[in-house]
Amino acid sequence: MIARLITRGLDLVTLVALGRLLSPTDFGLVAIAMSIVQILEAILELPLSLALMTLSTRTKSHFDSAFTLQLLRGLVLTGIVLAIAWPLSLVYDDHRLIWLLFALAAAPASRGLISPRTVEYAIKFNYLPSLTMDVAGKCTALAASVSVAWFTGSYWSIAVATIASPVTMLILSYCFAPYRPAFSLKEWRTFESYLRASTAAQLVAAVVWQMDQLLLGRFVSRSDLGQFSMASNLAVLPLQVLVNQITSPLTVAFSAVKQDPDRLRAAYHKSAVGIMTIGLPILVWVSVNSDAIVRLVIGQKWLEAAPILHWLALGIIPSLFVGPLMPLATTLNRTVAFFRLNLAELCLKTPLMLVAIAHYGIAGVIAVRLVTATAVAGYAMYMVRGFIGLSLRGQLLGPWRAAASVAIATAAMIGAQHAISDANDMLSVAVKLAAVSVSGAICYWGTMFVLWSAAGRPDGLEDHIVKVVGGYWRRIHA
Repeated sequence: MIARLITRGLDLVTLVALGRLLSPTDFGLVAIAMSIVQILEAILELPLSLALMTLSTRTKSHFDSAFTLQLLRGLVLTGIVLAIAWPLSLVYDDHRLIWLLFALAAAPASRGLISPRTVEYAIKFNYLPSLTMDVAGKCTALAASVSVAWFTGSYWSIAVATIASPVTMLILSYCFAPYRPAFSLKEWRTFESYLRASTAAQLVAAVVWQMDQLLLGRFVSRSDLGQFSMASNLAVLPLQVLVNQITSPLTVAFSAVKQDPDRLRAAYHKSAVGIMTIGLPILVWVSVNSDAIVRLVIGQKWLEAAPILHWLALGIIPSLFVGPLMPLATTLNRTVAFFRLNLAELCLKTPLMLVAIAHYGIAGVIAVRLVTATAVAGYAMYMVRGFIGLSLRGQLLGPWRAAASVAIATAAMIGAQHAISDANDMLSVAVKLAAVSVSGAICYWGTMFVLWSAAGRPDGLEDHIVKVVGGYWRRIHA
């Protein structure tokens, strides 16, 4: 988690630098191209690393087959992008999309060719190579993109950041996990069940994921789309750090206890409550302080993104309740559940989104996101109950201490905001945000530990924190 905080911190620095050097219109243009490429990448994403982790033994043939499948996937993706670039430029009436799409296709192609042997580090819970590759990639992207933005002021700097990181990681992956590429499909049937189930699910998920930005590109200006895209990027940063980046270790952990239903159920419940305990206060903090965050991070020209960020951050909260669902389904080889989940979201979201965008624009998109996120989380909880027998009540009330604590912390932050006079200059805004944040953090963690003690100090994140802090204290005291 600390490793991911470092890499996402570098992402934030890059976003801040580009946000100050470029205009919302630039971000709006690139958002359309990136949405298209990300949809294609998600559709063609092959969960080969996860499949390799679940194998009891891995041979050279397994790695060769995984590499060959990824290579074929990259060639297909590139071919599709080349074929649709010109028609899409006509749809959006912007010829610049052609070359943007051509260039951005290099990013997913590079990610797909990373050495398949890097999975061996994840299996051993050794994430230092992954951290090194990520940090090197982000630093390269930061240096390259900011340089291009500084000297040219062009939207191409955003594309440079998107491409530079995966290319750097591709090169370093073969330094950490040497592998001689060989073309073979001898063991492709080993991955068949994962590919068959995931491809259909990813097709639907990709459309659901980028539907709002693609539709907004037709109904709102490039500047408004840029404001929405920037707010969306800021809102999902906590989710990327807390949930998306712990899939690999949780898959390994769940696989170790999948033969014992009670231990698997306890492991899932504990991880879900832990994700909620950390993620909920962060998302609420972003929502409550959205105006100050936008002012400090990306400047006055992005103030229209503040109310969007406020609501988008709240719309992510329902997904935290089922944060460990993906590694659980992968461990149990029930990945077909993702197709059902994504299909249900598509059927609910599509008609609502078309009506909302046509009549209410960005405000309608935000409302639809809130509604669909809540409905999908409820359906996902129902799935979890079927997988491991964890009741809906247990899933909803599991993080009750976090919910009660964040309510008190929110009241404290709002009270602190009203108590401090309005800030105009950057220093005053920073001081006010720091004071509000400290008051919220003290109230949240103070309430958490009080409730934990009152509940009899059950096993969980609080217990782990006490043990870690106690261990350090004893070492210092000694």
